[in-house]
Amino acid sequence: MRSLPSPSRPLVGVALSVLLLGLAPLACFAQDQAAAAAGADSVQVPAAARLRHPSLLAASASFVHLLPLHILKEKVADINDLTTAGTGVMGDLRVYVLDGLAVSVGGMRGGFGLSDSKPGEMDAINDRFVDGDPISPDNYLRLDGGFLNITAYLGNKLTPGSRFNPYMRTSFLYFDWALHEDGRGSDVVTYQDQAIEGQDFGFGAGLGTEYRLNSRANLDLQLLWGYVLTGDEIKWEGLQSPFNDSYYWTNTHFWNLSLGLVIGI
Repeated sequence: MRSLPSPSRPLVGVALSVLLLGLAPLACFAQDQAAAAAGADSVQVPAAARLRHPSLLAASASFVHLLPLHILKEKVADINDLTTAGTGVMGDLRVYVLDGLAVSVGGMRGGFGLSDSKPGEMDAINDRFVDGDPISPDNYLRLDGGFLNITAYLGNKLTPGSRFNPYMRTSFLYFDWALHEDGRGSDVVTYQDQAIEGQDFGFGAGLGTEYRLNSRANLDLQLLWGYVLTGDEIKWEGLQSPFNDSYYWTNTHFWNLSLGLVIGI
């Protein structure tokens, strides 16, 4: 005769099931903790940002190539439309407020020549200039002045592993300028006994990059757009340009392309 199952066997099975169900969440929790610990070990802590400017102060000297900007490509509304490319030099002393932010104060010595490359346009102006010095290709527009620059360096964001350190720059300008008869140092061109000269403010904005030579020396390449309010000085009675009522003399704007050396002090 077959014996009946022992009533203790179902109780043992139930107990084992309950035990397994109870340990399952603990096992899952333990796996999650182990995975979290492993993940924490594998996370790379970012290194400190690279120090680009170890010196608080620096000095720079640059060669400048000035490229005039003309509103009219063929016609000439003002004497300023006759300017041609020129050269100069500039230098500054800069303070690194932060490794990525500098304030600099400096000066520039430069200017533009004049060209008669637009046929008939210089003669048309001289036909009106019957009471003063004629405009000629020998004339020289001198631009000497100072600037205050604010520069934000982006190298640690854009090129963290490179020697290049690109930047954006804003400039506040002040220039002592004059239109000379025959190069720098010659007499100033006059009309109606008024010299074409003045002192005016301006502003600029541009881009550039440093290139690290060593911990204290960098090459500096800049392209900056400048605008000087030279037109505010000249108002000749009865001599207004038929194009824009500018008295044949207006504001001066240009590209400033420079290459220089920056040395930490």
